[in-house]
Amino acid sequence: MTTEEVYTDAIDNTYLEWTGVGNTPYLQNTDSDLINKNIAGKKEGCWTFPNSVGSGTINSVKLRFEGRVSIVDANGWRVYVWDGSSWINAGAFYPPSTSYAWYEKDVSTILNTWTKINGCKVYIVSIRASGIIYVRRLTRKVDYSVPVAVKRVVGDGLTFVIA
Repeated sequence: MTTEEVYTDAIDNTYLEWTGVGNTPYLQNTDSDLINKNIAGKKEGCWTFPNSVGSGTINSVKLRFEGRVSIVDANGWRVYVWDGSSWINAGAFYPPSTSYAWYEKDVSTILNTWTKINGCKVYIVSIRASGIIYVRRLTRKVDYSVPVAVKRVVGDGLTFVIA
């Protein structure tokens, strides 16, 4: 099995209701760029990713966020994923800590083809009871099986299959 994990490479600014700190797209691989919100129901996104170099059988697709909350309560964010034809609610994160940690959602049933993986977009919506929600990284992680190449070698009247 092969794993490819890539950070978001762009945000198209469809939704800009969170506070951005640093440089866009804010959720790339840095400690200093992030977004935060302290009001429920606010949207941010849509983030995109570089095209995958993968091929073969898709085993799983996950979206991974690094985030935290200022107060452990019912604070968090809901994730929406574009599958090429509609937005799908992929679930919510409710960080149980005020320290940054990684959280992931399996979106294999949503992004179940290479076309959907390469066209993936993501936006989030704040869920808040109290405190501030912070998000600073977003990745798309694809586990896949590389196709096996089959080659025929003919020599001395014998045929061999090499995989």
